[in-house]
Amino acid sequence: MQEVLERILVDFLKISGTTAAGIIDSDGLIIASQSPKMSDGELEVTGGLIAQLVSAAREVSTASGMGEVRDIISETENGKFFVLGAGDAYFWFLTEPGINLGYMRVQAKKALERIESAIGGQ
Repeated sequence: MQEVLERILVDFLKISGTTAAGIIDSDGLIIASQSPKMSDGELEVTGGLIAQLVSAAREVSTASGMGEVRDIISETENGKFFVLGAGDAYFWFLTEPGINLGYMRVQAKKALERIESAIGGQ
């Protein structure tokens, strides 16, 4: 399964403007990650922080009665980051600032389907 998930991430990073991608479990532990620009340590820290972000988003969603968190998208000065639920895991990726949001969402959903299939078929 690990090799399949790594291949999915490598393929995803071929999309122009993506800089890092990973899959974490609900505790923020790295299942798989890839980035031509980040070290393994930076990817681990990013995974842990994304898990904290998901936890905080769930608290906000519950407190405000908005229902279950599906996706998180954040635009920053130097890019965007996305977090999508993948069963009991999360698929996250970072992009450069000028990417086409609609295109990235379509490509992310395709990758997410492959991830969920790989995780479900353990």
